[in-house]
Amino acid sequence: MISKVAEQHPRSWHRYIGMILFALRVSVNETTGVAPYTLVYGRLPVGPLAVLKNMWINENDFPAPKNKCTAEFLKDLRDKLDAL
Repeated sequence: MISKVAEQHPRSWHRYIGMILFALRVSVNETTGVAPYTLVYGRLPVGPLAVLKNMWINENDFPAPKNKCTAEFLKDLRDKLDAL
């Protein structure tokens, strides 16, 4: 994955490392049949898409802020995750 991204974005490939690692960690391993994240934490990861899905399906469980649209909420969430 890294070589593909580095080939397409030679000057900014390092910006995609976090996303690449997340993709590798949540992808099901062919040998074990389980994602590495699940092996370590014993549960499925909750990424930005899972948060968005929960907002659309179960508004009572994870209500979106009323003063932000979904895109703004996800951008703020991504910024907060990057800060960690």
